[in-house]
Amino acid sequence: MTIYLTGFMGCGKSSTGRRVARALGYTFADTDCLVEETAGKSIARIFAEEGETVFRQLETEALAAIPQEGNTVVATGGGLPCSERNLSLMRQRGRIVYLASSQERLVHILLACRRDRRPRIAGLDEAGIREYVRTALAQRESYYAQADRTVICDGMDSRHIVDEIIAYIRSLEELQ
Repeated sequence: MTIYLTGFMGCGKSSTGRRVARALGYTFADTDCLVEETAGKSIARIFAEEGETVFRQLETEALAAIPQEGNTVVATGGGLPCSERNLSLMRQRGRIVYLASSQERLVHILLACRRDRRPRIAGLDEAGIREYVRTALAQRESYYAQADRTVICDGMDSRHIVDEIIAYIRSLEELQ
């Protein structure tokens, strides 16, 4: 079984995915890491040197290349599910879990992170980050909402979020 974690940048897809995979003995994959490994450079460099279109193509290729045998938890990039092709592939191969976070929570997290590793917000001040989160989340919400399961992250500690996803996966395993 493959579980795809989707959601906006900073919502915790990678850290949550690692913890869920470890707890269940699943393999973990991160599409951003796969893109960087394949390209031999950081996402920030890909954006700067080749542009977002090339990055999105590499992201789609990374998604398609994830092996389907065994059990895997996949942390996707924040924009990856905003393509019908990618959504279709994820639906065919597994289940999608959306880690939903409010704009305020996302802004708080993004203000505290290393922004130089995130090309869409590198160099933005607080007002710029707030505006980016507001507009991008509004554009992406309809894609995120197509997930099989939504986990509301606001007000929840990371252990609760992990436990909720594990319970969902176990319920799916019982159906197989």
